[in-house]
Amino acid sequence: MKKLLLLCLFLLTAGPCLAEMLSVAHQPAELKNKPKVARAEVLGSLPLHAPLKVLETGSEYIKVQDYSGRVGYIHKAVISPEKSLAIKADVCNVRSGPGTDFAIVFKATRGSSYRVLGQKDEWIEIASDTGQTGWVWQNLTWGY
Repeated sequence: MKKLLLLCLFLLTAGPCLAEMLSVAHQPAELKNKPKVARAEVLGSLPLHAPLKVLETGSEYIKVQDYSGRVGYIHKAVISPEKSLAIKADVCNVRSGPGTDFAIVFKATRGSSYRVLGQKDEWIEIASDTGQTGWVWQNLTWGY
């Protein structure tokens, strides 16, 4: 009984951590209020590499949540399993290496999205669409 209780507790707490994440792979990518083409309202456009948390999977559309908490539907043709993240801090220093002792390469702003190249401890290596690369502290990001 004790083992069953521990298993249930693990599954309840691990469930949100195990959520499937996808990434916007093609433009234009629109988040819609319904899983349809006709009569669906566009809630907003999503940038390339925007991370998306999968809530439900359908035949053509997937119900997702973006970094701001917005929930809607996106067509399967514009997403991929590529790892990405969004910056959740107002401004974030992107550094040349995994730590605060490394030089600042550029600054990232809230909502900007990046491909994930790798990770070392609590630091994530990212790449922008323009080819800039660097490292960000994991606590300043969402989606990875």
